[in-house]
Amino acid sequence: MGEGVFAGAIECSLDEVLAFREEKARRQETLLAEFGVPLLCLGLNMPGEFKRFFLADCSFREELNAVRVGLTAEGIGIVHEEIFESAGGSAGFVSAEADAERLKEIAQLIEDTHTLGRLFDIDVLKRNGEKISRKDAGAPGRTCLICGNDAFVCGRSRAHGAAELRNAAADIMLGFRRENVVDLAAGAALRALMTEAAITPKPGLVDRANNGAHRDMDFFSFIDSTAAIIPYFRNCAGEGFDAALAPPEAIMGLPPSDPAHPAALFKRLRPGGKIAELAMRRASGGANTHRGLIFSMGLAGAAFGAFSRYREKIEAGDILSFISAMTCRITDDFAGSGKDGPSHGETIHRRYGIGGVRDEARRGFPAVRDYALPALRRALAAGQSLNDAGLTAFFHLLGVASDTNIIHRSSAETLAAIQKDTAAFLAARPGPQETRDYAAKLDSEFIAKNISPGGCADLLALSLFLHWLCAD
Repeated sequence: MGEGVFAGAIECSLDEVLAFREEKARRQETLLAEFGVPLLCLGLNMPGEFKRFFLADCSFREELNAVRVGLTAEGIGIVHEEIFESAGGSAGFVSAEADAERLKEIAQLIEDTHTLGRLFDIDVLKRNGEKISRKDAGAPGRTCLICGNDAFVCGRSRAHGAAELRNAAADIMLGFRRENVVDLAAGAALRALMTEAAITPKPGLVDRANNGAHRDMDFFSFIDSTAAIIPYFRNCAGEGFDAALAPPEAIMGLPPSDPAHPAALFKRLRPGGKIAELAMRRASGGANTHRGLIFSMGLAGAAFGAFSRYREKIEAGDILSFISAMTCRITDDFAGSGKDGPSHGETIHRRYGIGGVRDEARRGFPAVRDYALPALRRALAAGQSLNDAGLTAFFHLLGVASDTNIIHRSSAETLAAIQKDTAAFLAARPGPQETRDYAAKLDSEFIAKNISPGGCADLLALSLFLHWLCAD
């Protein structure tokens, strides 16, 4: 079992457990009398002295959600729902408009098929308060967490100790939480990559209207490339989750040489990133559709995984600070070159001293943190469409980001002029239509001059990724 599973757990006393059970029974009686319909009573089979800790709370909320979804899918109305939590445990109550026997069938299906189902304890009470057992419903008994035999027999014979049972339950919780986290990260990455490509018109970039200043890729190249690299982002989130054997706040405070420091996690991501880049080029016909995002969103996914092992509400600033710690030594990359010689970014760094995306990462992506993400959220809060809000965020990036792709295709002077003009445009507080018109004008100019702000496009996708994964 991974370390830190019981971080923040408070040991509960026998008195607290008994008080919890008494209150649970009292609420059952009250709700049956008040609503006059059968009642589902939810709890966790959590052995041992720890009833409330992060993973247990996550598992309880998943149980409640599974019941909601199960009832809704069967067209069963929920009359009332509430939860009761104390040091002694968590209990949920769902009053539903259906026969108790039908509710028991649904409860048993959830317990028998859900990944966490062996930990779910879903009782069904008839209108008169009588409990329907699995035996009454003709269902087999529950299996033991440890050996898979009859749980009642193992419990009666005390075949397994409380600590062994508790750790087995925690392992199930940890495994489910990990799968949930990597699914969330992959879903947000897919949404961010496709949304960035779809936002139109983006000056000099591939979008729904044209291919921008690119001859080697189009909108469909981005679809193919996205499909090829999504597994990498799943893996990054999983790597971050697995590596966080202590809360991220703690490991960020370690020396960078410590094997638990986030810098070690970054090192573990790099081989997978190279494989993802190969998959990208194969899918896109050799085009560099997402190389920058394999880097930046891979970092963000790993940071999200690390924080998600310990909490659910994660702020974008948390992730960006963790990225800064992960990449604290990244500018060492500029000291040498790969087998194919220096990259465009390395060449520009040597000539102009501009660090590009590496330096952005090392500083926690300030262009995203301080400009694009706040602008995106303000625009969405003001009622703008996702397309218009995305364009607004893009221009906030274009005005401040050291986009080495622009320099590579033109010059540092061109980048400075574009930033100056963009800042003046934003200072006039343009509305959505003005922003679209200006973007279309720039699109024509950038295509004619072969300018592609690909770095800004990557940062826009990163902003979208963080917006959907993180709290405001």
